[in-house]
Amino acid sequence: MSGNPFRRHREVVMLLSLVYMSAANEVFDQERLDALLEHARVRNTASGLSGLLVYKDGRFMQLLEGPEAAVLETYQRIIDDPRHTDVGLLVEERIHTRRFGEWKMAFHREAEADLPDGFDSFLAEGDASADTSRARELLRWFRNHPMAAPDAALGKHRR
Repeated sequence: MSGNPFRRHREVVMLLSLVYMSAANEVFDQERLDALLEHARVRNTASGLSGLLVYKDGRFMQLLEGPEAAVLETYQRIIDDPRHTDVGLLVEERIHTRRFGEWKMAFHREAEADLPDGFDSFLAEGDASADTSRARELLRWFRNHPMAAPDAALGKHRR
């Protein structure tokens, strides 16, 4: 006999989660952000990725999660994208379950504008999640802290 027939073996599939921050070297107005949201949702969904992309004051912070190869391929594409400068990896970790069920994006919108599919109210409403992972805490910091602005290193935000 080759073991206990009542014991079930379950393969644990690990996902990769990473958080990066970058500066945009072009102005992203609402029209360009909406187009980015639509394009990225289609591409990331097809790649099996979920996460949250936040745009604020000329900076991007994104949490990407999914199969390792898809996450790394997407991150490399972002590094190579001329619209990004100062791309820096902040967190890379293996996870068992996704923190985000789908891929979404958060950015400041005009109040009267209709919300597109995939838009997240993270910047306006905050985050009610009980998740205290480093990745989630970085997203919260980015939302609230003036040092996330691209000109912070110039001393504008020092107190």
